[in-house]
Amino acid sequence: MSKVVHFEIPADNVDRAKNFYGSVFGWELQTMPMGEGEYTTLKTTAVDEQTQMPTEPGAINGGMMQRTSQIPSPVITIDVD
Repeated sequence: MSKVVHFEIPADNVDRAKNFYGSVFGWELQTMPMGEGEYTTLKTTAVDEQTQMPTEPGAINGGMMQRTSQIPSPVITIDVD
């Protein structure tokens, strides 16, 4: 069965969203430059240091970026053959 493997959250106010998700859920956030803006990785669970894949079966991590007309709503990535 195909599984959800990643999610992305676009936000109008990224700093406010980072504060919310970091404090409410305890997610680990890391912001880096991406193109003309920034991308924040959302670490919701521990990862294997070699593969950077979640160590807990079924767990996923995600990302956050500025909402745009091209990405107006959350993005869900599903692993398929």
